[in-house]
Amino acid sequence: MASFDTGRLCAIVKILDQASIHLRLAARESTLAEAATATLTRPAADPDASGITALLSVSEEASGSVRRALVHIRNGEDQRAQHELDQARTQPCVAALAPAGLPRPLPRRVNTALRLLQGITGFFPSETEQVLVRAALP
Repeated sequence: MASFDTGRLCAIVKILDQASIHLRLAARESTLAEAATATLTRPAADPDASGITALLSVSEEASGSVRRALVHIRNGEDQRAQHELDQARTQPCVAALAPAGLPRPLPRRVNTALRLLQGITGFFPSETEQVLVRAALP
């Protein structure tokens, strides 16, 4: 029978949600800044916004999977809970994060979100953690 630290999982959900809030606001601010500087011609998609959106997707998808795992744990469905946790840990697409551009210097909200995500030690695979560390470098 699997054993789960539900307190830690609840804390992980809170951290992921906080990171998502910061990233959602950063994406909105980036979009508003792009709209304010847009000319009459239609500019190409903002690579900075796509990098922020990729991070937001990782955070939101992981949070959703951990939430579902907590529901399965409460229902006594350990195997389904483990499946959700495995999915939350491996779901982040490192390939999508690596090429996606992030604005430099990092906006305060993006930097805060990256620090929050890095704080969840031992949750994401090491390659995802490395990408998060590299993204936070100046």
